[in-house]
Amino acid sequence: MSLTQFASALRLNKTTVHRLLRALQKFHLIERNPHSEKYRLGLKFHALGARSVLWRSLPYDARPFLVELSRRSGETAILAIPGAGGIICLDSVNLSSALLTVRLLPGDFIPAHCTAFGRAILSWLPDPEVRAVLRRWGMYRYTPNTCDNPRDLRYALEVHRRQGYAVEHGEVESGLVSIAAPILYRGNRIVASIGVSGPKDRFTLVHARMKTDLVKKFAAKLSKLFSRGPADFATISPPYVS
Repeated sequence: MSLTQFASALRLNKTTVHRLLRALQKFHLIERNPHSEKYRLGLKFHALGARSVLWRSLPYDARPFLVELSRRSGETAILAIPGAGGIICLDSVNLSSALLTVRLLPGDFIPAHCTAFGRAILSWLPDPEVRAVLRRWGMYRYTPNTCDNPRDLRYALEVHRRQGYAVEHGEVESGLVSIAAPILYRGNRIVASIGVSGPKDRFTLVHARMKTDLVKKFAAKLSKLFSRGPADFATISPPYVS
């Protein structure tokens, strides 16, 4: 459509419409043909649509992995994704017979700076996106163990990325331990994180190693599964600033 057609359809003056179109162009949501001077949808909309398809299929495809991870680890298995301004629980499975377990429901907010699930995701994000998350949600101190210093967090993210998983000891709730690993698209684009969470008494050195190996194994399998999809799944960053 042309500027005139937009103005007529929206019943707005051309100056206002032109300003709106320029803003949409800035974020690659529309494109302007220099020859016809008409506008069309940009590639960003295609990428958004592709990511929507991925996130719709993610809970369904990951569910069997969560079930098996919970069964073999004896803990609550959790799948988390980047959301509008933070980290969100997409799904969780708890097959543990123990009395003390972690209860997390789909849609629950997960602090990004002080959970294994959040930091497994942050460790694969560009610095500007990490800063956007922290700027919006801050670094609230939940327990004496909570990481609430940006410099300490940057160091922790470097370690998490290098070792391929994140661990958190009582930073959100005293006595709880979480281990999570990133689900990556083609080795370098973050899709989600998967991991386990439970009481620290069940995370002795031997058990923690076993559960870490399980988490890394299932994260690698899911990364391989989603890397078979179209490249558009990972062409845009998640909407951290709503």
